[in-house]
Amino acid sequence: MKKIPSLFLLASALVACLFAYQAGTTGDFLFDDEPNLKYLGELDGVHNWFTLKAYVLSGWSGPTGRPLSLLSFLIDDNTWPSVAASFKYTNLCLHLLCGLLLAWATYLLLCAVRFVEVRAAWIAVVAAGLWMLHPYWVSTTLYVVQRMTILSGLFMLAGMVGYLKGRLWLMQPDRHRPLAAYALMAMGAGLGTLLAVLSKENGALLPLLLLVVEAFLHRMRADAPPKKIWLAVVLGLPALAVVLYLAKHINFSPNLWPNRPFDQVERLYSETRILWDYMGQLWLPRIEGAGLFQDGFEISRSLLQPMSTVWAVVGWVAVLLCLPLLYRRLPFVWLAIVFFLCGHLIESTVIGLELHFEHRNYAPAFFMFLPLAIGIDWLGQRYRPRMAIAVTLALMAMLAGMTWQRSLLWADADRLQTYWAMKDPQSARGRNYLISRLVEEKKYGEALAWADQAVQELPHSSLLTMSWLRIYVNTGQATEEHFEQAAAQLVQQAFDAQTASGLRILVDDAVAAPELTRYHQPLLHLLNTLTERGPYKEFPLFLRVVAYNKARLYLLMGDVPQAQIHYLDAIQRYGLASSAMQMFAEMAGAGHLQEAQQLLDHIRQGVESGKLNTDPLGQNHYQQEIQRMQKIMAADRVTK
Repeated sequence: MKKIPSLFLLASALVACLFAYQAGTTGDFLFDDEPNLKYLGELDGVHNWFTLKAYVLSGWSGPTGRPLSLLSFLIDDNTWPSVAASFKYTNLCLHLLCGLLLAWATYLLLCAVRFVEVRAAWIAVVAAGLWMLHPYWVSTTLYVVQRMTILSGLFMLAGMVGYLKGRLWLMQPDRHRPLAAYALMAMGAGLGTLLAVLSKENGALLPLLLLVVEAFLHRMRADAPPKKIWLAVVLGLPALAVVLYLAKHINFSPNLWPNRPFDQVERLYSETRILWDYMGQLWLPRIEGAGLFQDGFEISRSLLQPMSTVWAVVGWVAVLLCLPLLYRRLPFVWLAIVFFLCGHLIESTVIGLELHFEHRNYAPAFFMFLPLAIGIDWLGQRYRPRMAIAVTLALMAMLAGMTWQRSLLWADADRLQTYWAMKDPQSARGRNYLISRLVEEKKYGEALAWADQAVQELPHSSLLTMSWLRIYVNTGQATEEHFEQAAAQLVQQAFDAQTASGLRILVDDAVAAPELTRYHQPLLHLLNTLTERGPYKEFPLFLRVVAYNKARLYLLMGDVPQAQIHYLDAIQRYGLASSAMQMFAEMAGAGHLQEAQQLLDHIRQGVESGKLNTDPLGQNHYQQEIQRMQKIMAADRVTK
């Protein structure tokens, strides 16, 4: 097989991937897109160094804030609201670039184990093409906020390419100096890890994954292995740091994560089943899966509940026991499996994340289809090259067709979410979406029926309880019994951040609509109940939302002293100058200037003492704004 067919196949795979995804780029934003992207317009857009700095440092998705990912969104727009198509198209371009880098990294890997260049190029293109065209990555590529995953994967691949290129230089002392080879390897590993981590935290696994690659190269007897002390320092220490970080999080306490419906043991049991599901999705691709409504996944409460847990554990134990044999007999299969498992160490073990998401396989599956590509190449070597070409084209055409079909579904966000919700009736988020759609279509009778059924069939979901109450309130059919029933359920249900958000929306509705005034007192009673009993009182996020919304309700009911007390409480709990100024504006806007002045004095003290966070505008901005407000209020008092 010559270079021309390899290049032609690579170009064909790129074009096929581009066209397969094209339909899906017209879809809208989903779920976490808006919370992550709305900061583009927080300061009237990103248009200078000050607003750029404020925006890039506004990240909240992970410990690092993922500044590089946020920076990359400026490729598409510098304000908000925006249009999703541009963001999705950039994601697609980055995915294609990942495919190219994967082909390059695989080619370098094969050259390092003495494959003939032409053959290495063919196998690399086949393996990368199968990965790039796989329909499993549609939810990663067309879900805008998952650029974080793609960008992290891209930098991991770039680091791998640099490392493997340096590794080849190390094998060619007559052409390259060892010092240059070590420098390139160190830069690939170090810079690749840094950039990947600043995009998404699981990029920290790159040194460990490179150690897996080195173990593979050792098995294949690659020439001129790096010095052990160098490997220990450059790859071993960072990999060990990640392992120790994860080990530090091992805690089998029964109530470790109050905001999750599972503990750490249950999560580990569940992940054994989920990893098999990931493998099944990768090797038996489907046009569409459960998508982003994965909260209905059955949690493994023990080895025998459900029964599939024990079989999943036994299966992985068997795989681990077979790894030494695979290492000796089928090293490419060993590489694919060990790389996959190590790639899941952060997101699929002891960290308290949600259980199941497709995008978590993006980087772990980089070498998943390399054994298949080796097998197809063997077919061409053993029989006829045309047979290998035909099998490759057939597989790529099948994957491209499935990706195209899945992309068509992603082109319509409403149809997509309806499909997911109908596919998994155990998903509370799916049920909530269907109920919301009925409300938007003003089909209130159907929405109430669906809500009644949902809270009965999924009694553990606080999200559905809040959705159920909101429909009754907004339709004016809520009674004291409805509020009492909601309170009784919520104090027994696990905390859910979406429920806290739903509670605020419910208060927004009651505040905005004059006909819902009669619900102000029952809402206050509900808020008081949740702060006195149940799990919600343990979460600062909920307590600050409650304090603020109590203040709003008391203000509307004319109880200004109580409103003042809860506004002060909310200012302390939020700790943000921006939120505090909004609360002051509400009090002043209601005409209570004396109480507003007291709030403003409190805010001034908080700004000057540093107790209130003044980012991103800075302390001087808020001091000037406070002075301006004081002058306006003084003028109002004079005119009155």
